[in-house]
Amino acid sequence: MGHHATSLTESILLVIGVSILVVVLFQRLRVPAIVGFILTGALIGPFGFRLVGEAEAIQLLAEMGVVLLLFSLGVEFSIDKLIQMRHYVIRAGVAQVLGTVALCALGSGILGFSLVQSLALGMIISLSSTAVGIKLLKGRAELDSTHGRFAVGVLLFQDVMAPIFMAVLPMLSRLEAEGASVLFVKVPLTVGGVLVVYFLAQAVIPTLLRWMMASDTREVPVLGSIFIALLMSYITQSLGLSPALGAFVAGVIISETPYSHQITANIVPFRDSFLALFFISVGMLINLPYVQANALSVAGWTLGVMTLKTLVVMGIAYAIRRPFRVGLLGGVVLANIGEFSFVLMSQARSLNLLPEDLLNGLVAGTSLSILLTPLLLAGGYQLLLRIAGRPAPTHRHARHNNEALKDHIIIVGFGLNGRNLANLLKEIGTPFVVVELNGALVREAQKMKILVVYGDAAQPEVLEAAGIEQARTVVFAMSDPISTRYAVKTARERNPTVYIIARTRYVSEIEPLYSVGATDVIPEEFETFIEIAGRVMRLLGVENEKRLELMNQCRARHYQMLQETKEGIYTN
Repeated sequence: MGHHATSLTESILLVIGVSILVVVLFQRLRVPAIVGFILTGALIGPFGFRLVGEAEAIQLLAEMGVVLLLFSLGVEFSIDKLIQMRHYVIRAGVAQVLGTVALCALGSGILGFSLVQSLALGMIISLSSTAVGIKLLKGRAELDSTHGRFAVGVLLFQDVMAPIFMAVLPMLSRLEAEGASVLFVKVPLTVGGVLVVYFLAQAVIPTLLRWMMASDTREVPVLGSIFIALLMSYITQSLGLSPALGAFVAGVIISETPYSHQITANIVPFRDSFLALFFISVGMLINLPYVQANALSVAGWTLGVMTLKTLVVMGIAYAIRRPFRVGLLGGVVLANIGEFSFVLMSQARSLNLLPEDLLNGLVAGTSLSILLTPLLLAGGYQLLLRIAGRPAPTHRHARHNNEALKDHIIIVGFGLNGRNLANLLKEIGTPFVVVELNGALVREAQKMKILVVYGDAAQPEVLEAAGIEQARTVVFAMSDPISTRYAVKTARERNPTVYIIARTRYVSEIEPLYSVGATDVIPEEFETFIEIAGRVMRLLGVENEKRLELMNQCRARHYQMLQETKEGIYTN
């Protein structure tokens, strides 16, 4: 017993120590930590240097990471967010998952896999990495961009489908062994079991949470949150269902209570720690000799799958009338195979659903796809810049529909800023037209009797329909920095003398916007600072006249500095 405990301690110390070194190295190389954890497992596992002797114990701890991952996913699950992004979640999300599953299953069937194996492969490949996608978009401040909302909407739907896929995989294994009749028995039992567990948990968990959160001891809520996740996992496993599904159900119930944010904060450190062990345990299963012998084929099918997923997303973007850049950037963000796919692979391995060699290739290929995503996204931006840099076509487009408009203002974007500006222009009697890509906002503008053009302002035809050649001013009130940059460039090309005002969130976007033709750029980041400084001076008792003078001086110095740069060639 003592030797076993010592061996386990040594294994855990080794796993944590090596993973810290590898992840720190990968962070400096700007490589996702997931890849570092998997590489750690491959190096110390049975196919590497064979440094870990307690692989089964590590696997057990890793399963807790999966349970906590699904639990936290349920806690962070937001019906309101799904409703808010329903256009992308429902249309793009459903189409992406079903389309990818169908195409991958078809391709697998052609290669000789059974129907059950083909469906399992399709489900594994259809999911993308939420962690990597969100991190890349957040790092570029593009979560609120058009392609960012598109990608996040699809990722939200994938997160909903992940626990469903985990419940379906055991059915697929039984389907292969017992035939299609099992579906008529297993599906109703599974649905019924989940509903029973849900309603029982809904009656018990809120009461249990109130009791735990009332405790003056911090440890009780923390341990209680983990206890609820593991208990629900145990109950669903006892009923023959996926343990991760039970944890997800518990999380969804908690998400409807006032304690959801605190519980998320309680479990995140534990979740991330155990999840790191899960990815390390996945890496320990990689057969390095197999990967070495089949490196070219693994790389080839990985690039093929990433290309397929990108094309599927681009096709969906085209079908729902989104610009090419939205489909391309969204497709690259979603091209990888995600962390939930590792969970499905582990499940498929335990169910003997897929051949071992195929699983080895899947694990290696999935890691490679995550590694390639940042590189391919950078390539996507370069491609778009080259396309945007091409000279504008010299032929005339179709005449715009608003020929009566002249010396008017074009408002691009009918969000909060655009709507307030439109109301102001109506009050002072200035003619204007709105350009908006969001169908719901277009309908809202129409209800307000506002002249509106549906479309992407980066397209010359759309701006021509808004009367760009006769316009006095164009105001870009959108929050998408990429779209704003393209649209400003298009507006400047179509009307070299028009006054262009562009809104941006960040100071770092000012010079790029000036460089493509903006006349004035209003950075919310800097204007927020000015307002904060003004409030602080008022609290300090600075006289109004002096306060306004200092604020105006600060603003003038900032904008004068920008106007003196070579990018500010259109500033007045």
